[in-house]
Amino acid sequence: MANCIHCGRTLPGITFGKKICAWCKQYEAAQRGEQQEYQPVMVTPWKRRETMPMLVTQAIFGINVAVFIGMLLSGASPMSPSSESLIAWGANYGAYTLTGQWWRLLTSCFVHIGLIHIAFNMWCLWSLGGLAERLYGRVTFAFVYLLCGISGSLGSVWWHSTPSISAGASGAIFGLAGAVIASLKLGEFSSSGMAQGTMQSLIAFVGYNVVFGAIGGRTDNACHAGGLVAGLVLGALIAKAAPEPSVVPRAGVLVLVAVILGGWMYGLQRSRAYPYLLMRAAEQVEEGKPDAAIPFYDAALKLHPGSSKSIHFQLARAYYQKKDLNGAEKELAQVLATDPKNEELLNDVGAIRLELHRAADARQSYAQLLAVNPQSAEAHAGLGAVASAEGNCPLALREYAQALELNSRLPEVHAREGECLLQLKRYDEAIAAYRNEIAVTGDDAATERALAGAYKTKGMTAEADAALQRAEKLKSPSGQE
Repeated sequence: MANCIHCGRTLPGITFGKKICAWCKQYEAAQRGEQQEYQPVMVTPWKRRETMPMLVTQAIFGINVAVFIGMLLSGASPMSPSSESLIAWGANYGAYTLTGQWWRLLTSCFVHIGLIHIAFNMWCLWSLGGLAERLYGRVTFAFVYLLCGISGSLGSVWWHSTPSISAGASGAIFGLAGAVIASLKLGEFSSSGMAQGTMQSLIAFVGYNVVFGAIGGRTDNACHAGGLVAGLVLGALIAKAAPEPSVVPRAGVLVLVAVILGGWMYGLQRSRAYPYLLMRAAEQVEEGKPDAAIPFYDAALKLHPGSSKSIHFQLARAYYQKKDLNGAEKELAQVLATDPKNEELLNDVGAIRLELHRAADARQSYAQLLAVNPQSAEAHAGLGAVASAEGNCPLALREYAQALELNSRLPEVHAREGECLLQLKRYDEAIAAYRNEIAVTGDDAATERALAGAYKTKGMTAEADAALQRAEKLKSPSGQE
């Protein structure tokens, strides 16, 4: 077959006269003013790049294979990797993705769930990637692939209302299929036999995978749909607005789609992240990592200021766990401002202020608690602790007595009584107080050591040694239950 002397396209089998294709004829007619509308002309990528090495396709292929080999070397199952392994290697998981780990939208495109999964995806990538790379050029192809992959990941997060693991290159591959379909349909190749054959193959590929995914039930068709839609949009925009491989039009198309995806990301984060943030925070607190929990609580507050009471309370617990008493007091004070008669909050604020050695402020908190509930045993116990901290043991003992009268099984009050009684050298009463504490709260190493001290001070050496032995036993692994 002959080729067009201008652009190199293949001409029909029998061509007479000047060897110019239909697209170039339209272009020349438009230049002469004989035709108003014409299809943009560029050197056909099929011809221009048919011998071009598929460097980007090969690089993407290599990254996918390298990641899979890395997973195997780390101990992942070759046929069915565990959820933990997939998440560790960057799979898309809504609870993590929407709480700050946005990089999972991209890394998940290079993680695969077993040998069959990666084998099928890499076969599709090798076949379709070369076609798309020759059509768009290396740089545009790379960005189309990555944007479609991100769109597929976003589609998965959007569709699944509960945390679900998604991984694989299929979203990006569906995007390539959509981009090529749109470019062939709307661009300058729409009438060529090659285009028609390619179009039919791509449509069959998409249709088969959608049907197979729906029947199988395990395929993430939301990811496929997200990638496909992004590919269709990109392919159409490139065909209509940037058919020539010039930098500015192509960059404009890619930036536009990137901005749209960014808006989608923002919307998903605003609408879906709140429960995941609280879940992540609770996980960190449970693992003993309050520093890691605090940013999640802060982010949740920004999303839902109306739920600030419960979150401030949880933040206070996290600050207290990390020994930041000032931070804990600040959070509790914010809750107390909206609920000034909350007895639990007043008691907690008083305890924190006492630990901060601010006896006057602590007394004020316990006095407020007593004003809210005159029968509060906790308020009298707190006032007793304040008096003890100020060295006024007689007053402390009176407050402790009132607290125990209201609640004889209130924890720690008998032990505090014992401390004051020791200072007043009332050893027998102190010993009785410590024994009462053990009767109320059960065996405790700290209380046994305090009791041993009381025995020793009174000269009861044998009893002191026995109490110390019990304390050591409580500290040992066999004594911890």
